[in-house]
Amino acid sequence: MSLFSELKRRNVFKVAIAFLMLSWLVLQLVDVVSPLLFLPDWIGRGILLVLVALFPVTLIMTWAFELTADGVKKNRRRGRG
Repeated sequence: MSLFSELKRRNVFKVAIAFLMLSWLVLQLVDVVSPLLFLPDWIGRGILLVLVALFPVTLIMTWAFELTADGVKKNRRRGRG
């Protein structure tokens, strides 16, 4: 099985796209709300750094675990018991 098909099977691409879209939305909200709440300028940069740091962690967790009806389970390789 190729790496691309394994990434697709484990939904890594879907989670990456969802994470990037949600991150963009969070950054837009921070950009709009921070002047209204008189937040310091570094808040936006701090949130961006947190999101950048969480991106690889999210992808690794997506690779290792899957969400099922019974809850979060460790991902198993296809073809093995």
